[in-house]
Amino acid sequence: MIDEMMLTETVVIEKPIVSPKNYDWVQDEAMAIIVKSEMFDFDLCGKSMLDWLKLACVRMLTKVIEPCSDEELVSIIKKEAVGKKIVVVLYSDTPLLEQETILKALDYFSSKDINVLALARGYIIKVDYLNTVNEIFSPARKYFSPEQFLIVSSPLSISKATDVLWQRIRKYHMENGVILKGENTIFIDADVQIESGVVIEPNNVIVGQSVIEQGVWLKSGNYIENSLIKANSILQGENIVEGKSK
Repeated sequence: MIDEMMLTETVVIEKPIVSPKNYDWVQDEAMAIIVKSEMFDFDLCGKSMLDWLKLACVRMLTKVIEPCSDEELVSIIKKEAVGKKIVVVLYSDTPLLEQETILKALDYFSSKDINVLALARGYIIKVDYLNTVNEIFSPARKYFSPEQFLIVSSPLSISKATDVLWQRIRKYHMENGVILKGENTIFIDADVQIESGVVIEPNNVIVGQSVIEQGVWLKSGNYIENSLIKANSILQGENIVEGKSK
């Protein structure tokens, strides 16, 4: 049985983290409904848990809902999914879920003659099926990347999720030409922009909307928050908040 929910806002995310191949049909045929956590919405690496999950739903119209009865949930989906064939129900307490996993699950669901598919946490539902029922019954089950459905609700799970997201962020920057030395001691928020060729040594923290321009060398011990570090700067042991490097 699906948890209770109610509609509060509509979100359309424009910039994808992953560019999927051969999934153009998803934008036209599917939508996502995200259930907000009843307890917490922690900040993880500069984004809320809800915002991380919105990014995973980038290929679909995304609606965020609050708790309600099962009957109200079905009514919401019927109302909001007009013109859609498939609804993905997800939960904001699973911020590690990635777009690629959702797309794989949708591909599997679309190839099978089933009405409801239970994920490790969440569901994929055929809209036509909902027009014949008032609640959800007997879903089939298939778990895609269950580690991405970690429920973040305790100090231990917050720590695990933060470590995973930091690893993803560091990998993204390294793949774009940033050199990280002692990467496990370098902490970078999700919205930080770093240009190719930057060198970052151990024990650096870069958070907020910071921008690190090309040719910068960050030696150890810097804390940078919401700041611009100009091209070819060399910093060590600096604390720069809401500012610019010389």
